Amino acid sequence: MLSVTNLSIGFSNNEQYATVVHDISFDLNEGEILGIVGESGSGKSVTSLAIMGLLAENAKVSGSIRLDELELTALSKEELRLLRGQKLGMIFQEPMSSLNPSLTCGFQVLETLLQHTSLSKKEAKEEVIRLFNQVKLPRPEQIFNQYPHQISGGQKQRVMIAMAIACKPQILIADEPTTALDVTVQKEIIELLKELQEETKMSIIFISHDLSLVSEIADVVVVMYRGDVVEKGTASEVFHHPKHDYSKALINSRPSLEKRLKRLPTVQDYLDKTIDFSEISTQDRADFHNELYGKEPILEVKNLATYFGGESMLFFKKSNLVKAVNDVSFSLYQGETLGLVGESGCGKTTLGRTILQLETATKGNIFYQGKDVIELKG
Repeated sequence: MLSVTNLSIGFSNNEQYATVVHDISFDLNEGEILGIVGESGSGKSVTSLAIMGLLAENAKVSGSIRLDELELTALSKEELRLLRGQKLGMIFQEPMSSLNPSLTCGFQVLETLLQHTSLSKKEAKEEVIRLFNQVKLPRPEQIFNQYPHQISGGQKQRVMIAMAIACKPQILIADEPTTALDVTVQKEIIELLKELQEETKMSIIFISHDLSLVSEIADVVVVMYRGDVVEKGTASEVFHHPKHDYSKALINSRPSLEKRLKRLPTVQDYLDKTIDFSEISTQDRADFHNELYGKEPILEVKNLATYFGGESMLFFKKSNLVKAVNDVSFSLYQGETLGLVGESGCGKTTLGRTILQLETATKGNIFYQGKDVIELKG
């Protein structure tokens, strides 16, 4: 269905020219999920943008990208635009910058359907609401009329997924599609993509740093390193019997859940064979904790609440009150790392923004070195 042959991509800047993808080749078959893995900067995303015809003006592409009988590198901008959405869909890596901040979430998905289908505006809106339900967005009718800055990062990611799958494209490129999602929604989205694939025979290029996720979803895996394809094979072959040193390093550099090393090894440590396997002992941690918690906390959050909406606001009714943060208390000590986890939309980011006073606290206190920052001005 899709064949990438001897693809090279470079960028020119004034008199300088740099090649970032070097003569790579791979195929995607009908109904197949192809996983592309590799470190940040290995060329995964720029390869996907080349397939979509979305590279910057200063990019130079050589080689072939064929979709059935179409040579994509030879198509005009208008011809590519007609293909996008209908035959080629893409979930972009960063929904914060991919969604238009001046348009509502619903309109941005609606626009795709009106452009590529024969649905009326009313039918298209009903389909957008259905898609929002399908990607597990809470309050889909309300989010339809909200702007991107009014919803969480994980919710923005789901709007992007709804937009990409709206027209059921033949090929879906998913560039880190679950980065901003919690594990429960991540599982639901992966199951959704699999269901869509079975229903429509869609093929998927799945780009991710999450090796466990790729090993679960992909049929075939391509490993990229510094712009080169260093290994190709079935998911089982690549993850259980890797051949290239880089593939072995990538798999082995995942942090262990059983051991706490003094220094986390990187891919380069494995390639250079300079791994420090010394561990932090139970006594080391006990001594550190005694020293850490023997002092006063540097930050204390007490009964903090941040609400949005309510009857006091111009465009909201009382029933639309959202308790983004509700009666949260904790202490943070100097030198401590505090993990804050929870599902998308549970209030993690709003809590952080409220501590910085980028959001106004509804009630509660935030003490930094004994001073309540809520009382500070300007």
